[in-house]
Amino acid sequence: MNKETMGAFIARNRKSIGLTQRELAERLHVTDKAVSKWERGLSYPDVTLLEPLAEAFGLGVEELVACERKEEDPPVKAVLEISRENQQVERRKNFLRIALLALAMSGIVLGMIWYLHTYINTYVSEQRLCSIYLKETENGADYLCVEREGHLLRLKCGNGVDFDSIELTDDNGYNLVYRLDCRWNQKTYEGTVSACEEMGITISRKQLISEGGFMDFLFDVQSVEGLFGEPLVYYTSENYFPDTYGEPQERIYLCDYRFWTGRYWDAEAGVWRNEEDNQVLQIERCMAATPVDLDGDGELEVVARTRWPERPYAVYDWNGEEIVQSWRDDVPEEIRKHLRCILENPEK
Repeated sequence: MNKETMGAFIARNRKSIGLTQRELAERLHVTDKAVSKWERGLSYPDVTLLEPLAEAFGLGVEELVACERKEEDPPVKAVLEISRENQQVERRKNFLRIALLALAMSGIVLGMIWYLHTYINTYVSEQRLCSIYLKETENGADYLCVEREGHLLRLKCGNGVDFDSIELTDDNGYNLVYRLDCRWNQKTYEGTVSACEEMGITISRKQLISEGGFMDFLFDVQSVEGLFGEPLVYYTSENYFPDTYGEPQERIYLCDYRFWTGRYWDAEAGVWRNEEDNQVLQIERCMAATPVDLDGDGELEVVARTRWPERPYAVYDWNGEEIVQSWRDDVPEEIRKHLRCILENPEK
């Protein structure tokens, strides 16, 4: 036996069982360079490696030294072939398991990053002093809506909130102030409120104006028939002021809209006999409002464009007994063109 013969024998048996030089070297705890030298006939394996090398090839030591595999009985040969195939299948399975484990770990890491960014960094826990602009119940859950810098926060009520006892205004129509313990998402403007306490103070109409004061705009009084069950209703816009938070959404001015009847006009004195009885609807701090048959039932409603991108349109309708308010995300284009704010670019 010479080095070249043994080297060729080792190479042939290594390839027959589907091992690379590196994989064979790892089994024998030697370097792949050592295996390369054996196969190129540059050196012999160390005597201590003959037995593990023979076992790796499914040989006896005498077969390895003789560089000759003894003829196997067909059944034994078939068993050995099956064993080799099973080893290859097992190696592929192990590779697939490792790949899937790595993929799962990557998914977990990405999920944690997404969770931290979405649910930790974007949430705010705070105590707010504010007015409540809307109460609503949806799918059995109660919600309070409050304003924050031109947006409407929608807060789901927890067990500590007495939803039914909350009033939005006092008897004079002034906004009541509440202290809320809440947690909300800065991206969705939705969250929860765990406590709600009335502070015993109110905010008047003028206090709600952040800056700029009322603008000197005067508009004609208009009238419409058949609104809110009245033969004739008058309406006008008034009290214009700049929208502090409107620039990013291209909102320019906010105003009030007032709707009233002429039933209590004292023609002889030239005055309204009772202003409160005459007024049927007051919409405050909106962008525009218009009477229109929105639902196509032949009866007019009032559609107002709000200052909140989360609730862009408010609808006021007569249910036969009182005016009820609802919300819509959009209205037809022919209605939107009547709801542009003063000085707003008609092209947009």
